[in-house]
This record gives sequence, C-alpha cells and structure tokens, in this order.
Amino acid sequence: MVERRVRRWSWGRRIVGAVVVMVLLLWGYAGCVRALENRDGIPADWAIFLGSYDSEVFPDPVETTEQTCTEDLPCRWAVTSDTAVVMMFDDQRDACRAAQTLPATVRQDWIAVRFTPGALTVKQRNDLMAHFANYNRDPDGDFADDLGSWLPWVVRTCS
Repeated sequence: MVERRVRRWSWGRRIVGAVVVMVLLLWGYAGCVRALENRDGIPADWAIFLGSYDSEVFPDPVETTEQTCTEDLPCRWAVTSDTAVVMMFDDQRDACRAAQTLPATVRQDWIAVRFTPGALTVKQRNDLMAHFANYNRDPDGDFADDLGSWLPWVVRTCS
C-alpha cells in the first residue's frame, strides 16, 4: 500500500516537473523571439541610409521629427524625402491611427509611410516597405512573420 502511494507521488512529481520545464522552455523561446523581432527599434539613421542605398525610391531623405511629430501624431521620429514621409511610432496603435487618418499612408508594424501621390510606382512602394520589413533580419527568412499571427506584441491589422 505504501509502495503504491510512493509510486503515485513520484509520477505526480514527474508530470509537474515536465510541465514546469515545458513552460520555462516556452517562456524562454518567446523571450528570444521577442528579442530578435526588433523592428520596433529601427533608428532614423536607417531611413536616412536608404537615400544613399536606393535614391530612386527614397531620394535625399531629411530628418523632420520636430516638424512632423506632434501631440496629435506622436511619432518617435520622422524622415521625409521627395517620395514619402516615414514615421516611426513607439506604439503600433498610433501607427494604425496615422495610417487610418493620413491620406496615402500605409502601416507596417511600428512604421507608417505617407507616400507622395504619383511619386512612386506600386513596385517602388513595395520596395520601400520591404527595406523596413527586413531591417536587422535575414531577408530570406520569414520565420518571425510566420510567428506574428500569435505574438501578442505584433499588431497585424488595425481595427
């Protein structure tokens, strides 16, 4: 009788231990993915660099944070060129609001881009957005994008 209780107790401890280990592994994995999915940390210098990298899509960019970012448009930084205004936000919901209220504006994660009408083709717009989508990531890997459907800190659609 005592032996059965000890066996049951030992199985119960094993199950609890296995669950605890799995939860810790999942928590660690989510933490690593969160650390690697760092497009929320794109600096304004990266947008300015695009002017030298692809001057047809984003020519002569200038930082315009003081002129663009206001209380109503609470962006962290803004960079303006002849073709678009790129705005980085601390909160994806603010980026959503900018995309919904500003004309010719699209949002990708923490960034909202207001395109100058007629300045870029659809392909060039997509190229510009791809530069920001691939910031500090493997351009061939869509791993974090695949995970985005269940990562709570990545807002995929604005409501």
